[in-house]
Amino acid sequence: MISFKKKPALRLLPDLPPPTEPPKPKPPPPPRPPLDPRQIQRMRVRFIFATAICSVTLVLLIFMFSPFFRIQEVTIVGNIRVTNEEINELLRIGASESSHLLLYNTQAAQKRLLENMYISSVEFERILPGQLHVTVQERRLTAFFEHSYGSFLYLDDYGRVLDVRTYFTEALPVLVGLRFTRFQVGEVLEVPDPSAFNVVVQYAQLLNQHDIIDRVSYINVNDPTNIRIIISNKEFNVGGVSNADEKIRTISAVLDTMPNADLIPGYMDLREIRREYFFEISP
Repeated sequence: MISFKKKPALRLLPDLPPPTEPPKPKPPPPPRPPLDPRQIQRMRVRFIFATAICSVTLVLLIFMFSPFFRIQEVTIVGNIRVTNEEINELLRIGASESSHLLLYNTQAAQKRLLENMYISSVEFERILPGQLHVTVQERRLTAFFEHSYGSFLYLDDYGRVLDVRTYFTEALPVLVGLRFTRFQVGEVLEVPDPSAFNVVVQYAQLLNQHDIIDRVSYINVNDPTNIRIIISNKEFNVGGVSNADEKIRTISAVLDTMPNADLIPGYMDLREIRREYFFEISP
């Protein structure tokens, strides 16, 4: 028996697009013109400048955060009444303030120190690698004034109230007869007669200048035109403010020339300037 296989039908292919021409290659870019020598020089300068900035920044970071520059020593000069311990406590190095010499906040430390009424000015100096030098200038305590029983105002030579205590800390004059309206620590004492108070302040400054303030026991200012300075058991009536410097120089000369001056009682009238003065010795 003979069998026949049927041939598969032919598949027609879709119409192909006509062949296209290959894309033409892009022309090469035109050659760049050669750089101007001045442009090359500017590029070199910029590169050197950027490298220098990066190098300096890196050195500064290493310099600022290196433990080599931590504060190792604090030197304090100029303080008399305020102790080194009190100043160091206010500096707060390593506590609330940085212990790095270059990062330490001197402005904040200065503000804290000036809150102490005895300190009038503070200066800081950084000494590499790790020393902080502090220079303190203090106000000079000049006199005491008893404003109530057993309580004394501490005054400087400008009449500023530095402190209030119930005892004396050193041998200084006590003001007698001074009238005031109010006081506040850190401010000049308010008085009803500022001109009279200025007379007291001027005499206190002159006694300081001639280094005899610590020998004065009392300054009686009941009458500003008839001020009396008591030194030990001697009374000097200096009157008002006229020729005050000459009067204080005369008192200083008397104390220097008189033997056993602190033991001899007496009185001297210095209200008027004369060629000769007489010291009346009390019996």
